[in-house]
Amino acid sequence: MNTETLRSTLEDVGLTQYEAKAYVAMLELGSASATEIADASDVPQARIYEVLRNLEGEGYVETYEQGSLHARARDPEDVVERLDTYAETVSTAGEELKNRWEEPKVENHRVSVIRPVSGVYDRARDHITDARNELEIAMTPDRFESFRDDLAAALDRGVVVKVTLTGVETLPDIDLEGAVTEARHRRLPTPFLVLADRMSACFTPEETPHPSQEYGLFVNDYSLSRMFDWYFQTAFWEPWPLVYSVRDERSPRTYTNIRECIRAILSEFEAGKQIFMTIYGQSRQDGSDREVTGEVIDITYTPGKGDGPALASFTDEAVLTLETPDGTVSVGGWGAMLEDIEAHRYVIEGIETA
Repeated sequence: MNTETLRSTLEDVGLTQYEAKAYVAMLELGSASATEIADASDVPQARIYEVLRNLEGEGYVETYEQGSLHARARDPEDVVERLDTYAETVSTAGEELKNRWEEPKVENHRVSVIRPVSGVYDRARDHITDARNELEIAMTPDRFESFRDDLAAALDRGVVVKVTLTGVETLPDIDLEGAVTEARHRRLPTPFLVLADRMSACFTPEETPHPSQEYGLFVNDYSLSRMFDWYFQTAFWEPWPLVYSVRDERSPRTYTNIRECIRAILSEFEAGKQIFMTIYGQSRQDGSDREVTGEVIDITYTPGKGDGPALASFTDEAVLTLETPDGTVSVGGWGAMLEDIEAHRYVIEGIETA
C-alpha cells in the first residue's frame, strides 16, 4: 500500500486530511518537532499545533516539550484495531449489499420466485405479523406449531384466522384454541399457503425430493391474490370438515367472506327473520373507507344442493342489500364491480323474529 492510499484509509476511519498526513509523517520520522512534522507532511505551520492536539486527544500520538513542542506516534495497536473494525464493517456492508441485491423485494414486484424455501416461511411470518383483517392458511400440523404464537397474536388483534391442517390421515393432539377462528382438516397433502389481507400470498408446492421444485412464490397484488383465494376456498376449505370454530349462533358473528356470511344467514332470511349487520369496506366510487349498519332486505346468491356450496357460487353474484339510516346500500365481496361497497368484513349484529 502506498502512502497516499494509507492516508485515504485513515481518513475513512475518521481522521481529517491534515491529521492523516501528520500521523503518517510521524510514523516515518519517529520523534520530531512540530515544525519538522509540518514540513514533512505539508501541513501548514499555522495548523500543525491544532492537528497534533487533535491526534493526541484521539490517542494516535503523544506530545512533549523539548525546547519546543515535539510529538511521537504511539504504539499503533489501537489504530490497527480501528482499521480491523472498519474492515469488518466494510465487509459486512458488502455482504448486505449483495443480499439486498439478490433478495427480491415484494413491494417492487407483483410476483417473485424464491429459493431456498425457507425464505417463503420467513416472508409468511412477516405477513402474519402484519395482517389486520384476514388470514387464509393451508399447512401441516407441524408447520402450524411453528407458527402458532404468530397466529395467536394475529387473533388477539382481531384478525379472522382460517387454517386448513393438511397431509395427515388423523389430526394429532393439537391446541387450536386461542390461535384460530376456524380450522378444517384435509387428509391429502397440499402446498403451503398463507394469504393475508387479500393482498399478500406466500406459496410453496407440496414437499418433494426433486430440487427443481424446491422454490417458493411471493405475490403482492390485489387481483392476483384473488386467484389464491379461489384456490383456497375450493380446494382447501369448503370441501373439508370443520374441526374447530369459535363461532356459535350468538351475535355478533364476524365473517370476512361474503359467501360464508350469506350461507350463515340465508335460511333465517328466507324464513322472514330480521337480520341486522355492520359492514366494513371501501366505497366503489372513490375508494374511501365505509362502515354501515342496517337491516338486510335482499340477498343475491346461488345456493348449492346439500350441505356444500355449488361450484357456481364461487363465481356467480353474491350481494347483500341493506337498509340503513342513510338509504339502501348494496354490498359485494372481493372484486365487487357494481355494488356501492366492496366489503372485507361482515358482522352479524343480531337476528330477530319479524
